[in-house]
Amino acid sequence: MSVYEKEKPEFLDEALKSIESQTVVPNQIVLISDGPLTPKLDEIIKQHQLIHGELYDVFKTKHNQGLGAALRFGTSKVRSDWIARMDSDDIAVPNRFELQLKEIMANPNLALLGGQVDEFENSIDNIVGHREVPLNNEKIHAFLKLRNPFNHPTVMINKNVLQSVGGYNSRGNLEDYFLWVKVISSGSIVKNMPDVLVHMRVNEGMYGRRGGIKNLKYILKLQKLLYESGLVSVYEGCIWGVVMIANTFIPGRIRKILYKNTFHR
Repeated sequence: MSVYEKEKPEFLDEALKSIESQTVVPNQIVLISDGPLTPKLDEIIKQHQLIHGELYDVFKTKHNQGLGAALRFGTSKVRSDWIARMDSDDIAVPNRFELQLKEIMANPNLALLGGQVDEFENSIDNIVGHREVPLNNEKIHAFLKLRNPFNHPTVMINKNVLQSVGGYNSRGNLEDYFLWVKVISSGSIVKNMPDVLVHMRVNEGMYGRRGGIKNLKYILKLQKLLYESGLVSVYEGCIWGVVMIANTFIPGRIRKILYKNTFHR
């Protein structure tokens, strides 16, 4: 998990509690402070360390580097064979890790395992959306051509596979999409579970961040990687490029309607 100064302390507190109270508790929680945090955020982290100190490895960077760089650093500090991702404002369902570990044990060839998310505003009792992603390897490959096939905060990934493909890189808001392309093009087996594993917090700002001209160069680089990896044809790449580039220009309020009513179904 990476956290930065703009996160709300109460959201971080809820996220950490949802990890600590799992039916299968992780043997290590790697928390990256991506740049200096507010005193209230630091206090939340200290409180959790006091109660569950043996679980926490907290690392601090001098400057905010962005999610991709923070995860690249953080994943290098994980001691286990499998790494579970989590965002600092989301809430994991109580048996998330239990469900995923059972699936991994039943399918030892898996390299990457994700699941479904519910989207909520303010409270997990107020579900406002649901992002469905495809389940099996074949459907994930097809989905990848136009859209991100994994809900990033639900993912568990094999550390050896992650390292073999070069790990996370700084790619704007697309660091996870780039990683999935590298994993899938390596021939690794991937899967999504049908279960909701994480309640994802959403707001107006989230839909705004999915656009923006600053992401345009990463969209073009991703399109190039998809083509060079043999995952899309020239025609498919052009369609993907048009859709993604259009997404950077539409207003945030329209993007919110499209995501909630079309893209997430």
